[in-house]
Amino acid sequence: MSAFDTLLAQTISSAELVSDTDLNEERKEYDDANPTVLPVRRAALPPISDKAIELIITFEVTSEATYNRLYVHPVWPQGQSGCTIGLGYDLGYVNAQRMSADWSAAQLAPADVALLQGVCGLKGAAAQQALPRVKSASVPFAGANMVFRQVTLQRTIAQTIAALPKADQLKPDCLGALVSLVYNRGPSFGAQGDRYTEMRAIAADVANGNLADIPTQFRSMKRLWANQPNLQGLVRRRELEALLFEEGLG
Repeated sequence: MSAFDTLLAQTISSAELVSDTDLNEERKEYDDANPTVLPVRRAALPPISDKAIELIITFEVTSEATYNRLYVHPVWPQGQSGCTIGLGYDLGYVNAQRMSADWSAAQLAPADVALLQGVCGLKGAAAQQALPRVKSASVPFAGANMVFRQVTLQRTIAQTIAALPKADQLKPDCLGALVSLVYNRGPSFGAQGDRYTEMRAIAADVANGNLADIPTQFRSMKRLWANQPNLQGLVRRRELEALLFEEGLG
């Protein structure tokens, strides 16, 4: 097993590392400030590796078994989250029309779709209060996985390439590591301030072809969460992304 495979297996068996990352709202904060949703251009998008997909799924729901135990019904991950279904699909950040379109192939019960549409756009305390109204809705893993792979993931790949135009030339492991980063922090490669120093460095590295520096930037980012015991999952995620990117380079 590679270093990535070993660490990912350890992460899957450490559920507390994964669940803690729900407390990080950075992607949602960035998306809220930049509400434009890019169209999904499936035919034009390069693939990411199966390892990258497994990495993202791990930090959303850990595994299919864990999903079936904890996430078949809507949850509220705290903070500024909305009611969330599937593999991290936050209803607080979509309208009812988008939700219906995104989930059209998932074969949810019409009554459940209607319930879930009623909480679209609600975030924070409003979503927490609304959760009991939709808790009976059921979202089987098969449908959730389909929407994740065909809609959410494709949209995130599109966001990544829009922010890093040369990223579409990267190998699937390398692109997948960057997509995992965007899935977590948003496409904030141009954001200002010390918090985004490494994001800007990664953008410059991709533009200049200085790919060997990118794992260093993933690891440098750990400083943001290193002293927060409840966010050690993010420290682990950055290391996994660095290892995956290195596998792609190798």
